Amino acid sequence: MKRYSIIQQEKKCAVCGTTQNIHIHEACFGRNRKKSIEDGLTFYLCGRHHNQSNEGVHFNHDLDTKLKQIAEWTWIEHYGKTEDDFRQRYGRSYL
Repeated sequence: MKRYSIIQQEKKCAVCGTTQNIHIHEACFGRNRKKSIEDGLTFYLCGRHHNQSNEGVHFNHDLDTKLKQIAEWTWIEHYGKTEDDFRQRYGRSYL
Protein backbone atom coordinates (compact mmCIF):
# COMPACT_ATOMS: atom_id res chain seq x y z
CA MET A 1 0.00 0.00 0.00
CA LYS A 2 1.43 3.35 -1.07
CA ARG A 3 1.79 5.87 1.73
CA TYR A 4 0.82 9.49 1.20
CA SER A 5 -0.08 12.40 3.42
CA ILE A 6 -3.16 14.61 3.41
CA ILE A 7 -1.46 16.55 6.21
CA GLN A 8 1.83 17.58 4.61
CA GLN A 9 2.77 18.33 1.02
CA GLU A 10 6.51 18.71 1.57
CA LYS A 11 8.71 15.89 2.79
CA LYS A 12 10.17 17.73 5.75
CA CYS A 13 9.93 17.08 9.47
CA ALA A 14 6.59 18.29 10.82
CA VAL A 15 8.31 19.26 14.07
CA CYS A 16 11.62 20.92 13.16
CA GLY A 17 11.41 21.36 9.39
CA THR A 18 14.59 19.51 8.42
CA THR A 19 14.66 17.54 5.18
CA GLN A 20 17.37 15.17 6.42
CA ASN A 21 16.74 11.56 7.58
CA ILE A 22 12.98 11.69 6.90
CA HIS A 23 10.73 8.87 8.11
CA ILE A 24 7.01 8.35 7.51
CA HIS A 25 4.93 8.11 10.68
CA GLU A 26 1.34 6.90 10.74
CA ALA A 27 -0.66 9.09 13.11
CA CYS A 28 -2.70 6.14 14.35
CA PHE A 29 -0.98 2.83 14.83
CA GLY A 30 -1.76 -0.60 16.19
CA ARG A 31 -5.13 -1.80 14.93
CA ASN A 32 -5.65 1.56 13.16
CA ARG A 33 -2.31 1.67 11.31
CA LYS A 34 -3.77 0.35 8.03
CA LYS A 35 -6.62 2.89 8.19
CA SER A 36 -4.10 5.66 8.85
CA ILE A 37 -2.20 4.65 5.71
CA GLU A 38 -5.39 4.33 3.63
CA ASP A 39 -6.64 7.76 4.75
CA GLY A 40 -3.31 9.57 4.35
CA LEU A 41 -2.92 10.29 8.05
CA THR A 42 0.85 10.23 7.90
CA PHE A 43 3.50 12.70 8.97
CA TYR A 44 7.01 13.21 7.73
CA LEU A 45 9.34 13.25 10.71
CA CYS A 46 13.10 13.28 11.04
CA GLY A 47 14.64 10.36 12.89
CA ARG A 48 15.06 12.46 16.05
CA HIS A 49 11.36 13.33 16.15
CA HIS A 50 10.21 9.87 15.06
CA ASN A 51 11.95 7.09 16.97
CA GLN A 52 15.66 7.83 17.38
CA SER A 53 15.57 9.92 20.57
CA ASN A 54 13.48 10.58 23.65
CA GLU A 55 12.08 13.59 21.77
CA GLY A 56 10.53 11.24 19.22
CA VAL A 57 6.79 10.73 18.87
CA HIS A 58 7.11 7.09 19.97
CA PHE A 59 8.50 8.21 23.34
CA ASN A 60 6.89 11.63 23.84
CA HIS A 61 3.20 11.38 24.79
CA ASP A 62 2.54 15.12 24.38
CA LEU A 63 3.94 15.14 20.83
CA ASP A 64 2.02 11.97 19.98
CA THR A 65 -1.25 13.52 21.19
CA LYS A 66 -0.60 16.78 19.34
CA LEU A 67 0.04 14.95 16.04
CA LYS A 68 -3.06 12.80 16.50
CA GLN A 69 -5.14 15.94 17.05
CA ILE A 70 -3.72 17.56 13.90
CA ALA A 71 -4.42 14.35 11.99
CA GLU A 72 -8.01 14.19 13.20
CA TRP A 73 -8.73 17.85 12.35
CA THR A 74 -7.19 17.37 8.92
CA TRP A 75 -9.19 14.17 8.31
CA ILE A 76 -12.44 15.92 9.26
CA GLU A 77 -11.70 18.86 6.97
CA HIS A 78 -10.28 16.84 4.06
CA TYR A 79 -13.05 14.24 3.95
CA GLY A 80 -15.91 16.56 5.00
CA LYS A 81 -16.66 14.42 8.04
CA THR A 82 -17.34 14.98 11.74
CA GLU A 83 -15.66 14.11 15.02
CA ASP A 84 -18.26 11.35 15.43
CA ASP A 85 -17.34 9.95 12.00
CA PHE A 86 -13.69 9.87 13.06
CA ARG A 87 -14.61 8.18 16.33
CA GLN A 88 -16.61 5.57 14.43
CA ARG A 89 -13.71 4.82 12.05
CA TYR A 90 -10.85 4.98 14.56
CA GLY A 91 -12.57 3.99 17.80
CA ARG A 92 -11.96 7.30 19.59
CA SER A 93 -11.44 11.02 19.18
CA TYR A 94 -8.24 12.83 20.12
CA LEU A 95 -9.84 16.27 20.27
